[in-house]
Amino acid sequence: MGAMDFESVADELFAAKREDFTALRDERAKQARPDRAVADRIAGLRKPTVAAWLVNQVSRNCPEEIDQLAELGESLRRAHQELAGPQLRTLSRRRHEVIEMLSKRAHWLARKAGYAFSDATGRQVEDTFEAAVSDEQALDAVRAAQLSAALTPGSPEQWLTAAVMPAKPPARSRPSRPASRPSRQPSRQASKPSREKPSREKERQAAAREKAAREEERRQAAREKARQEADEAAKAQDEAEQALSEAEQRAEEAAATIADLRARLDEATQAERDLRAEVTAARKALTAAKRAATAAGKRANDLD
Repeated sequence: MGAMDFESVADELFAAKREDFTALRDERAKQARPDRAVADRIAGLRKPTVAAWLVNQVSRNCPEEIDQLAELGESLRRAHQELAGPQLRTLSRRRHEVIEMLSKRAHWLARKAGYAFSDATGRQVEDTFEAAVSDEQALDAVRAAQLSAALTPGSPEQWLTAAVMPAKPPARSRPSRPASRPSRQPSRQASKPSREKPSREKERQAAAREKAAREEERRQAAREKARQEADEAAKAQDEAEQALSEAEQRAEEAAATIADLRARLDEATQAERDLRAEVTAARKALTAAKRAATAAGKRANDLD
């Protein structure tokens, strides 16, 4: 594979299915090894959380709605500057409508992808869109559709979770100082070529290369460890979100069962009341029938 462009690879990764992210990232980082700087940046990309992945997909699939979000944010900032009270109230209602619409888009995409859309995920999605309304930098991150984590309104330092970041400049090595200062006094030996200098210079260069190689190995190990920890943290978050979603679903099912049982209990209670009323009415009818029978028998005896 030819030389890789980091931005293109990042776009490919964040557009892919979330469960394919890690394997695809590692494959692209391996393919980009001829360019160490690009390979390291690709390897450093973090798997997006469910909420971040959903926001990315909304941004990719619903650009017109994101444009509405951008226009709304601009109108709100202008209204705040002009202290336009009535307009602010109107825009606040519009803000709620737009964010609710985008949240529904995310919910639909979650169902389509087979992801649980828990209350926690829903709040994170809404918070991210709220941040995009509040600040243009957050809006740019949402529009880039390469978030690895949800955004929080009022936290600009967290908005750097967008994947595309400027490449780090290569580390500069300090120029080695000469082993000794040249003598101020002219010397006969100074004009003579030294046989030891080339040998010492080669040794210094070899030592510098060895040191640089060790440092690169340490950095690579640190990057690999950080990447593994990030993947494990993302996996733990996934499991926690899934557990929360399942717990919420069980709670809803239990509430529905309780409501059904209460409805049945109410029906049974009413049925019992109706039956008791029927029993009472039957007893009264029986008593009346007995009295009528007694009276009829008495009249018959009197006739005899």
